[in-house]
Amino acid sequence: MPTYDFKNNDTGEVKEYIMTIAEMEQFKKDNPNMQQVISTAKHNLITNKDGSVLTKAGDGWKEVQQRIQSGMPPKDRHLINTK
Repeated sequence: MPTYDFKNNDTGEVKEYIMTIAEMEQFKKDNPNMQQVISTAKHNLITNKDGSVLTKAGDGWKEVQQRIQSGMPPKDRHLINTK
């Protein structure tokens, strides 16, 4: 279930809520003093910050990319980086 961050405009406190999209829409209607805050992802993601994404993904992902590349038109094959 997704999480949503809301800021209480009266106190300035930001709190995370776990609810469905429908529940979140109702929560916004029922709590006009709360403002939804959009924040960055809280999960660990593979990034280029400390190494190649392909290296972290492993050889299995490289093989998948090579298969995708082989099915593409020759003029577009350079768009897939399999190094």
